[in-house]
Amino acid sequence: MATELRNAHLTGGLLGSRRASELARRQFWAIARRQLLAIGHSSRQVESWLGTGLLHRQYPGVYAYGRPELSEQGEMAAALLFAGTGSALTGLSGLWWLGYLHRRPGLIHIDAPGRKGSRQDLRIHHPAEIHRFLHRGLPLAALPRALLVASTDLSHNSLRLVLARAEYDKKLSLPSLQTALSQAPRGARALQAAMDARLPQLARCANPFERRFVLLCESFRLEIPEPNKRIGRYRPDMLWRKHRLIVELDGEDAHSTPAQLQADAARQTHLESRGFTVLRFTWWELELEAEKVAAKVRSYLT
Repeated sequence: MATELRNAHLTGGLLGSRRASELARRQFWAIARRQLLAIGHSSRQVESWLGTGLLHRQYPGVYAYGRPELSEQGEMAAALLFAGTGSALTGLSGLWWLGYLHRRPGLIHIDAPGRKGSRQDLRIHHPAEIHRFLHRGLPLAALPRALLVASTDLSHNSLRLVLARAEYDKKLSLPSLQTALSQAPRGARALQAAMDARLPQLARCANPFERRFVLLCESFRLEIPEPNKRIGRYRPDMLWRKHRLIVELDGEDAHSTPAQLQADAARQTHLESRGFTVLRFTWWELELEAEKVAAKVRSYLT
């Protein structure tokens, strides 16, 4: 749809360049002034395109091509173009782009060579070296570097969750991370603490409710369950296979209608028919009666 809109805009009388259009398309419709000059357009032509609405300023020397709005990918690309050649998403932005954080950070975090300064919506870092790889069309800083940068912005448990997701995704090299920790004191203490308390089961949790339950088990020194492991045609929320114990977590939104309650009953009957004990807890029980929840689970594990 974005391509069609931009092409329609160009055929409406604006004199765009095919080379510029193709370059912008590959960059999620962001393009830099220096790139336009490098492919043969003059400064006067760039100013003309700004006046006619073919180009729209995003940062000094960086534009959206064809229309003023950019997608999330385009906004990241525009920020990288502003930061300069050799830059990469890092910190929270890199982890979000990898899918290890599910909420877009308020600032775009970038590692860049040179001395380009941060802006209101950009935080630009200048490490001595930048090791990059491409992911979903954008350059990212190496994962150990991104984790170190993000460690000053994330809580202990959020760092543990990111580490668990990266391990589950087979993208985390523990030796490389240890090397990065030894070379970079900033953020190293928090990241080392998260490494020492790694909890891989967090990566298999489907929602915050499940993560909260796993952390409750940890805090009360209960055996950590396996989240969402398949048994027959179902994936119970929490499983202790050797104890034949299952915990199902009843969130208000997903377990309230007659149809949902009927499905829960059928699921529980099936699991019990396979020899499992099924316990059920609500969010409010975890929130207000954590000790009782832990005591009940412990009674089935001993």
